[in-house]
Amino acid sequence: MTRIHFAADSSGYELGRSLEARARAAGHEVVWHGSDEIDPGDDYPIYAIRVGQAVVTDQDAGVDAFGVLVVDEGAAGIVAANKVNGARAVGAASPRAAAGTRAVVDANVLVLEGIAFEENAWLTVAAFVTSSLPHSVDRGRQILQIEEYENSGTIEGWAVQLEPEQIAISHE
Repeated sequence: MTRIHFAADSSGYELGRSLEARARAAGHEVVWHGSDEIDPGDDYPIYAIRVGQAVVTDQDAGVDAFGVLVVDEGAAGIVAANKVNGARAVGAASPRAAAGTRAVVDANVLVLEGIAFEENAWLTVAAFVTSSLPHSVDRGRQILQIEEYENSGTIEGWAVQLEPEQIAISHE
């Protein structure tokens, strides 16, 4: 069972709550980090940071967890969530794009705009939480470089070396 951390500002509240209900109905464990009712004076940064922190804490503990943030301006939510060390927040407007973000950067927080159509938003969330990072040396190395810069302010050049028998071979 996947744990999904949800939050939304006032502009994304209705969609966020609908997605929360759909995730719960689909069998996911859901945690709501937003306000209990629409508050026109709320600000997205607190929700973005709460979701980012919860996801990183869970993932560090070995929990299969993701975050979904629904806000007025997607780019603003992405910037705020990415201030959390270990959060890799992205926006995606389609299931294909959501799966791509997981495959490329192992994204763990999905940011949607509150104006998104519910059905498409749900399909995008579902694709996001069910897609995975392929076992690729290149992708692993690139993510390690991002994390290295995030933690040390430099990229010394992680050299991921695997023996041939450690590389998964796909026969498609």
